[in-house]
Amino acid sequence: MKRCPQCLFIYPDSDSSCDFDQTPLESVDDATIDAATRPPKRRALPIAAAIGLMLGILSFALYYGLTRQPQKASAAAESPITVEAVAPAPAPPSPSPEVSPSPSPSPSIAPSPRPLPSQPSTAHTRATGDPVSTSGPGIGTRQGGKPVIMLTSGGKIEADEVWRTKDGVWYRRNGMVSLLKRGQVKTIVTR
Repeated sequence: MKRCPQCLFIYPDSDSSCDFDQTPLESVDDATIDAATRPPKRRALPIAAAIGLMLGILSFALYYGLTRQPQKASAAAESPITVEAVAPAPAPPSPSPEVSPSPSPSPSIAPSPRPLPSQPSTAHTRATGDPVSTSGPGIGTRQGGKPVIMLTSGGKIEADEVWRTKDGVWYRRNGMVSLLKRGQVKTIVTR
């Protein structure tokens, strides 16, 4: 057998130069070829296994040590804590109705000014767990046909019943009630 001294590729005895780099081939004996083609001894496998085992034990020890510390800290923190109740600030007194003197025989009571709401009003209604009635006088029940909601996007929704509120347009379809914002609805027609 012959071998290229540059790339160490093995050729049959009939070849004279390397196909890759055109270097002249040199003759080698079978023992050299066997040593070059034989797999190396597996001494690295036990070393790699030992290193992996040590890393695994170290990782477990770190994990166990880190998870045990918060449990000890939380057990120490579970000591009884006294919490003082803070009383809410007293509300400002509301104006009482004043009696104004008048020449008439019966006293008149001046109306008291309306107190301002404590929170600003929003355009949304409050969600409750109360049932929603879908049998009210919505569009479709009084006009006799099925209502179709024409959307501003060009689509349409065929509904069983439609009604408008300050929140938008509600519709019922196959027992499901949904809300569309006012800006989504172009018009409602009955077919």
